[in-house]
Amino acid sequence: MRKMKKSLFVLGMFLIALATGCQRIPMYERGSGVYLRISIDQSLDPLMEAYLEAVGNPSMREKVVGKMPEIVRVCFYDVVSHELVKEDFLPPGGDFVDVPAGVYDVVVYSLGTEVTQVSGTEERASGYAFTSSTGIRVKPQSAQAKDDEDGERVGTDDQPVIFEPDHMFVGRLAGAVVPVQPDDAETVVLSVELSRISESWTLEIANVEGAERIQKAEVYVTGQAAGRFLWDERTTNHPCAIALDCEIDVQNGKISSVYNTFGKYPQEDSDVLVLVLVTTNSGARCLYVYDATNQWLNPDNSERQITFTEMMEIPDDDYQGNGLDPFVIDWDGEDITVIIGC
Repeated sequence: MRKMKKSLFVLGMFLIALATGCQRIPMYERGSGVYLRISIDQSLDPLMEAYLEAVGNPSMREKVVGKMPEIVRVCFYDVVSHELVKEDFLPPGGDFVDVPAGVYDVVVYSLGTEVTQVSGTEERASGYAFTSSTGIRVKPQSAQAKDDEDGERVGTDDQPVIFEPDHMFVGRLAGAVVPVQPDDAETVVLSVELSRISESWTLEIANVEGAERIQKAEVYVTGQAAGRFLWDERTTNHPCAIALDCEIDVQNGKISSVYNTFGKYPQEDSDVLVLVLVTTNSGARCLYVYDATNQWLNPDNSERQITFTEMMEIPDDDYQGNGLDPFVIDWDGEDITVIIGC
Protein backbone atom coordinates (compact mmCIF):
# COMPACT_ATOMS: atom_id res chain seq x y z
CA MET A 1 0.00 0.00 0.00
CA ARG A 2 2.81 2.34 0.95
CA LYS A 3 4.64 1.53 -2.33
CA MET A 4 1.45 2.23 -4.31
CA LYS A 5 1.00 5.65 -2.68
CA LYS A 6 4.64 6.46 -3.36
CA SER A 7 4.24 5.43 -7.00
CA LEU A 8 1.11 7.55 -7.40
CA PHE A 9 2.93 10.52 -5.81
CA VAL A 10 5.90 10.16 -8.18
CA LEU A 11 3.54 9.81 -11.17
CA GLY A 12 1.65 12.94 -10.13
CA MET A 13 4.84 14.96 -9.76
CA PHE A 14 6.01 13.70 -13.18
CA LEU A 15 2.75 14.79 -14.81
CA ILE A 16 2.98 18.22 -13.19
CA ALA A 17 6.60 18.64 -14.33
CA LEU A 18 5.69 17.49 -17.81
CA ALA A 19 2.84 19.97 -18.05
CA THR A 20 4.85 22.92 -16.80
CA GLY A 21 7.92 21.94 -18.82
CA CYS A 22 5.96 22.09 -22.10
CA GLN A 23 4.40 25.48 -21.30
CA ARG A 24 5.19 28.14 -23.94
CA ILE A 25 6.85 31.32 -22.71
CA PRO A 26 5.23 34.27 -24.56
CA MET A 27 8.49 36.25 -24.72
CA TYR A 28 10.04 33.60 -26.96
CA GLU A 29 6.94 32.54 -28.84
CA ARG A 30 6.78 33.37 -32.52
CA GLY A 31 4.05 35.96 -32.92
CA SER A 32 4.58 36.53 -36.65
CA GLY A 33 6.82 35.51 -39.51
CA VAL A 34 9.05 38.59 -39.26
CA TYR A 35 11.94 38.97 -36.84
CA LEU A 36 13.77 42.32 -36.53
CA ARG A 37 17.36 41.77 -35.46
CA ILE A 38 18.86 44.91 -33.88
CA SER A 39 22.46 45.73 -33.08
CA ILE A 40 23.68 48.93 -31.41
CA ASP A 41 27.05 50.44 -32.32
CA GLN A 42 28.70 52.03 -29.28
CA SER A 43 32.20 52.05 -30.75
CA LEU A 44 34.28 55.25 -30.72
CA ASP A 45 36.72 56.88 -33.10
CA PRO A 46 40.26 55.74 -32.11
CA LEU A 47 41.35 59.34 -31.47
CA MET A 48 38.40 59.94 -29.15
CA GLU A 49 39.08 56.60 -27.47
CA ALA A 50 42.70 57.64 -26.87
CA TYR A 51 41.58 60.99 -25.44
CA LEU A 52 39.15 59.37 -23.01
CA GLU A 53 41.80 56.90 -21.88
CA ALA A 54 44.19 59.78 -21.17
CA VAL A 55 41.56 61.70 -19.21
CA GLY A 56 40.41 58.63 -17.30
CA ASN A 57 37.00 60.05 -16.34
CA PRO A 58 34.29 57.31 -16.27
CA SER A 59 31.38 59.78 -16.38
CA MET A 60 32.90 61.50 -19.40
CA ARG A 61 33.26 58.14 -21.17
CA GLU A 62 29.63 57.25 -20.44
CA LYS A 63 28.53 60.59 -21.87
CA VAL A 64 30.47 60.09 -25.11
CA VAL A 65 29.65 56.38 -25.57
CA GLY A 66 25.95 56.79 -24.88
CA LYS A 67 23.65 54.78 -22.65
CA MET A 68 22.57 51.36 -23.84
CA PRO A 69 18.77 51.59 -24.25
CA GLU A 70 16.31 49.25 -22.61
CA ILE A 71 13.71 49.60 -25.37
CA VAL A 72 13.50 50.89 -28.94
CA ARG A 73 10.64 52.14 -31.11
CA VAL A 74 10.20 50.71 -34.62
CA CYS A 75 8.31 52.75 -37.25
CA PHE A 76 7.19 51.18 -40.54
CA TYR A 77 6.46 53.70 -43.33
CA ASP A 78 4.68 53.12 -46.65
CA VAL A 79 7.30 53.50 -49.40
CA VAL A 80 4.90 55.47 -51.62
CA SER A 81 2.98 57.75 -49.26
CA HIS A 82 5.77 57.80 -46.60
CA GLU A 83 3.10 57.74 -43.92
CA LEU A 84 3.41 55.72 -40.72
CA VAL A 85 1.69 52.33 -41.14
CA LYS A 86 2.78 50.42 -38.04
CA GLU A 87 4.81 50.98 -34.89
CA ASP A 88 6.14 48.58 -32.31
CA PHE A 89 8.31 48.63 -29.19
CA LEU A 90 11.06 46.04 -28.88
CA PRO A 91 14.01 45.13 -26.65
CA PRO A 92 17.36 46.50 -27.92
CA GLY A 93 18.42 43.13 -29.33
CA GLY A 94 15.27 42.75 -31.45
CA ASP A 95 12.16 40.54 -31.46
CA PHE A 96 9.29 39.36 -33.64
CA VAL A 97 7.14 42.12 -35.12
CA ASP A 98 3.59 41.77 -36.36
CA VAL A 99 3.41 43.81 -39.56
CA PRO A 100 1.23 43.27 -42.67
CA ALA A 101 2.84 42.11 -45.91
CA GLY A 102 4.24 44.98 -47.95
CA VAL A 103 7.32 47.07 -48.66
CA TYR A 104 8.41 49.51 -45.98
CA ASP A 105 10.96 52.11 -45.06
CA VAL A 106 11.83 51.44 -41.43
CA VAL A 107 13.18 53.80 -38.76
CA VAL A 108 14.30 52.41 -35.40
CA TYR A 109 15.38 54.66 -32.54
CA SER A 110 16.22 54.21 -28.88
CA LEU A 111 14.00 55.40 -26.05
CA GLY A 112 14.90 56.44 -22.53
CA THR A 113 17.08 59.50 -23.21
CA GLU A 114 16.93 62.11 -20.46
CA VAL A 115 17.18 65.25 -22.61
CA THR A 116 16.82 64.33 -26.30
CA GLN A 117 13.25 64.18 -27.59
CA VAL A 118 11.62 63.06 -30.86
CA SER A 119 8.75 64.66 -32.75
CA GLY A 120 7.06 64.50 -36.16
CA THR A 121 7.25 60.74 -36.74
CA GLU A 122 3.85 60.59 -38.51
CA GLU A 123 5.74 60.78 -41.80
CA ARG A 124 9.10 59.28 -42.72
CA ALA A 125 11.04 62.47 -43.45
CA SER A 126 9.54 64.65 -40.72
CA GLY A 127 10.69 62.81 -37.59
CA TYR A 128 13.54 64.63 -35.87
CA ALA A 129 15.48 64.66 -32.61
CA PHE A 130 15.83 67.85 -30.55
CA THR A 131 16.23 69.23 -27.04
CA SER A 132 14.40 71.97 -25.15
CA SER A 133 15.39 75.61 -24.81
CA THR A 134 17.00 76.86 -21.60
CA GLY A 135 15.27 80.24 -21.90
CA ILE A 136 18.54 82.09 -22.59
CA ARG A 137 19.28 83.71 -25.97
CA VAL A 138 22.52 84.94 -27.52
CA LYS A 139 22.95 87.29 -30.46
CA PRO A 140 26.32 86.97 -32.23
CA GLN A 141 26.93 90.03 -34.41
CA SER A 142 29.53 91.21 -36.86
CA ALA A 143 31.11 94.61 -36.15
CA GLN A 144 30.35 95.52 -39.77
CA ALA A 145 26.59 94.96 -39.35
CA LYS A 146 24.43 98.01 -40.13
CA ASP A 147 22.02 99.77 -37.79
CA ASP A 148 18.48 100.63 -38.85
CA GLU A 149 16.75 104.00 -38.28
CA ASP A 150 15.94 103.06 -34.69
CA GLY A 151 19.56 102.17 -33.95
CA GLU A 152 18.92 98.41 -33.95
CA ARG A 153 21.37 96.00 -35.59
CA VAL A 154 19.94 94.32 -38.70
CA GLY A 155 20.99 91.18 -40.54
CA THR A 156 21.55 89.15 -37.38
CA ASP A 157 19.31 86.74 -35.50
CA ASP A 158 19.03 85.71 -31.89
CA GLN A 159 20.08 82.14 -31.19
CA PRO A 160 18.21 80.30 -28.44
CA VAL A 161 20.35 78.29 -26.05
CA ILE A 162 19.30 74.64 -25.90
CA PHE A 163 20.19 71.87 -23.51
CA GLU A 164 23.03 69.65 -24.65
CA PRO A 165 21.64 66.41 -26.17
CA ASP A 166 22.37 62.98 -24.79
CA HIS A 167 23.03 60.28 -27.36
CA MET A 168 20.11 58.66 -29.13
CA PHE A 169 20.74 55.62 -31.35
CA VAL A 170 18.99 55.49 -34.73
CA GLY A 171 18.91 52.93 -37.56
CA ARG A 172 17.17 52.78 -40.93
CA LEU A 173 16.06 50.22 -43.52
CA ALA A 174 15.00 51.33 -47.02
CA GLY A 175 12.60 49.15 -48.99
CA ALA A 176 12.31 46.30 -46.47
CA VAL A 177 10.13 43.54 -47.97
CA VAL A 178 7.62 41.65 -45.82
CA PRO A 179 6.18 38.89 -48.06
CA VAL A 180 2.84 37.14 -47.78
CA GLN A 181 3.62 34.04 -45.72
CA PRO A 182 1.77 30.80 -44.95
CA ASP A 183 1.74 29.72 -41.32
CA ASP A 184 4.50 27.16 -41.87
CA ALA A 185 6.84 29.53 -43.76
CA GLU A 186 10.33 30.25 -42.50
CA THR A 187 10.84 33.38 -40.49
CA VAL A 188 11.85 36.51 -42.42
CA VAL A 189 14.77 38.21 -40.66
CA LEU A 190 15.37 41.95 -41.05
CA SER A 191 18.64 43.31 -39.64
CA VAL A 192 19.34 46.91 -38.67
CA GLU A 193 22.24 48.61 -36.87
CA LEU A 194 21.66 51.67 -34.67
CA SER A 195 24.29 54.38 -34.24
CA ARG A 196 24.43 57.79 -32.53
CA ILE A 197 22.54 60.59 -34.26
CA SER A 198 24.55 63.26 -32.41
CA GLU A 199 28.32 63.68 -32.25
CA SER A 200 30.80 64.41 -29.46
CA TRP A 201 33.44 67.17 -29.33
CA THR A 202 36.08 68.15 -26.80
CA LEU A 203 36.80 71.73 -25.76
CA GLU A 204 39.84 73.03 -23.89
CA ILE A 205 40.91 76.53 -22.91
CA ALA A 206 44.49 75.75 -22.06
CA ASN A 207 45.90 78.90 -20.39
CA VAL A 208 43.70 80.35 -17.66
CA GLU A 209 45.55 82.80 -15.43
CA GLY A 210 43.84 83.19 -12.07
CA ALA A 211 41.67 80.08 -12.34
CA GLU A 212 41.52 79.99 -8.54
CA ARG A 213 39.47 83.23 -8.68
CA ILE A 214 36.65 81.56 -10.68
CA GLN A 215 33.49 80.91 -8.70
CA LYS A 216 31.53 79.67 -11.71
CA ALA A 217 32.06 79.34 -15.46
CA GLU A 218 29.21 78.95 -17.97
CA VAL A 219 30.11 77.91 -21.50
CA TYR A 220 28.01 78.28 -24.66
CA VAL A 221 28.81 77.19 -28.22
CA THR A 222 26.93 79.10 -30.94
CA GLY A 223 26.23 78.22 -34.57
CA GLN A 224 24.90 74.77 -33.74
CA ALA A 225 21.96 72.91 -35.28
CA ALA A 226 18.86 72.72 -33.11
CA GLY A 227 18.03 69.16 -34.17
CA ARG A 228 18.63 66.35 -36.65
CA PHE A 229 16.17 64.34 -38.76
CA LEU A 230 16.00 60.61 -38.14
CA TRP A 231 15.60 59.36 -41.72
CA ASP A 232 18.44 61.14 -43.57
CA GLU A 233 20.32 62.81 -40.67
CA ARG A 234 20.06 66.29 -42.17
CA THR A 235 20.16 69.04 -39.58
CA THR A 236 17.19 71.28 -38.88
CA ASN A 237 17.39 74.77 -40.35
CA HIS A 238 17.42 76.62 -37.05
CA PRO A 239 20.66 77.94 -35.49
CA CYS A 240 21.12 77.71 -31.77
CA ALA A 241 23.71 77.71 -29.02
CA ILE A 242 24.40 74.81 -26.67
CA ALA A 243 24.93 75.20 -22.93
CA LEU A 244 27.85 73.08 -21.75
CA ASP A 245 28.95 71.67 -18.43
CA CYS A 246 32.64 72.37 -17.90
CA GLU A 247 35.41 71.44 -15.50
CA ILE A 248 37.81 74.01 -14.00
CA ASP A 249 41.30 72.66 -13.41
CA VAL A 250 42.76 75.21 -10.99
CA GLN A 251 46.10 73.43 -10.61
CA ASN A 252 46.83 73.36 -14.36
CA GLY A 253 44.93 76.52 -15.29
CA LYS A 254 42.44 74.92 -17.70
CA ILE A 255 38.75 74.96 -18.51
CA SER A 256 37.57 71.87 -20.38
CA SER A 257 34.45 70.12 -21.53
CA VAL A 258 33.26 67.16 -23.57
CA TYR A 259 29.91 67.85 -25.16
CA ASN A 260 27.35 66.38 -27.54
CA THR A 261 25.79 68.27 -30.44
CA PHE A 262 23.58 67.66 -33.45
CA GLY A 263 26.26 69.35 -35.57
CA LYS A 264 26.93 72.76 -37.04
CA TYR A 265 24.14 74.93 -38.38
CA PRO A 266 24.33 74.26 -42.15
CA GLN A 267 24.51 77.86 -43.36
CA GLU A 268 28.04 78.44 -44.68
CA ASP A 269 28.60 81.89 -43.17
CA SER A 270 27.45 80.78 -39.73
CA ASP A 271 30.21 81.20 -37.12
CA VAL A 272 30.94 78.82 -34.26
CA LEU A 273 31.75 80.94 -31.23
CA VAL A 274 32.66 79.75 -27.74
CA LEU A 275 31.34 82.08 -25.05
CA VAL A 276 32.73 81.67 -21.53
CA LEU A 277 30.79 83.56 -18.87
CA VAL A 278 32.88 83.75 -15.72
CA THR A 279 31.68 84.77 -12.28
CA THR A 280 34.63 85.55 -10.01
CA ASN A 281 34.81 84.98 -6.28
CA SER A 282 34.22 88.72 -5.78
CA GLY A 283 31.03 88.61 -7.86
CA ALA A 284 32.35 90.23 -11.06
CA ARG A 285 30.93 88.75 -14.27
CA CYS A 286 32.93 88.72 -17.50
CA LEU A 287 32.35 87.30 -20.96
CA TYR A 288 35.23 85.80 -22.95
CA VAL A 289 34.69 85.17 -26.67
CA TYR A 290 36.59 82.67 -28.85
CA ASP A 291 36.08 81.93 -32.54
CA ALA A 292 36.10 78.16 -33.18
CA THR A 293 34.78 78.25 -36.77
CA ASN A 294 38.05 77.31 -38.47
CA GLN A 295 38.71 74.46 -36.05
CA TRP A 296 35.18 73.13 -36.54
CA LEU A 297 35.40 73.23 -40.35
CA ASN A 298 38.97 71.89 -40.54
CA PRO A 299 38.74 68.53 -42.39
CA ASP A 300 41.88 67.33 -40.60
CA ASN A 301 40.25 67.79 -37.19
CA SER A 302 39.03 64.19 -37.17
CA GLU A 303 39.36 63.99 -33.38
CA ARG A 304 36.72 66.75 -33.08
CA GLN A 305 38.79 68.73 -30.62
CA ILE A 306 38.59 72.51 -30.12
CA THR A 307 41.56 74.03 -28.31
CA PHE A 308 42.40 77.66 -27.45
CA THR A 309 45.89 78.53 -26.23
CA GLU A 310 45.37 82.30 -25.87
CA MET A 311 45.71 83.51 -22.31
CA MET A 312 42.46 83.95 -20.40
CA GLU A 313 43.12 86.42 -17.59
CA ILE A 314 40.65 86.30 -14.70
CA PRO A 315 40.23 89.75 -13.08
CA ASP A 316 41.51 90.50 -9.59
CA ASP A 317 39.08 90.98 -6.73
CA ASP A 318 39.06 94.77 -7.24
CA TYR A 319 38.02 94.52 -10.93
CA GLN A 320 35.30 97.07 -11.77
CA GLY A 321 34.78 96.28 -15.45
CA ASN A 322 36.32 97.39 -18.74
CA GLY A 323 34.02 97.95 -21.69
CA LEU A 324 36.88 98.77 -24.09
CA ASP A 325 38.15 95.25 -24.57
CA PRO A 326 36.06 93.49 -27.28
CA PHE A 327 37.09 90.04 -26.07
CA VAL A 328 36.41 90.53 -22.34
CA ILE A 329 33.03 92.14 -21.79
CA ASP A 330 30.99 92.86 -18.67
CA TRP A 331 27.90 90.66 -18.69
CA ASP A 332 24.60 91.01 -16.93
CA GLY A 333 21.27 89.36 -17.65
CA GLU A 334 20.24 86.54 -19.94
CA ASP A 335 20.07 88.34 -23.33
CA ILE A 336 23.66 88.32 -24.54
CA THR A 337 24.87 90.41 -27.49
CA VAL A 338 28.34 89.46 -28.68
CA ILE A 339 30.12 91.81 -31.11
CA ILE A 340 32.98 90.17 -32.99
CA GLY A 341 35.73 91.88 -34.96
CA CYS A 342 35.77 95.34 -33.34
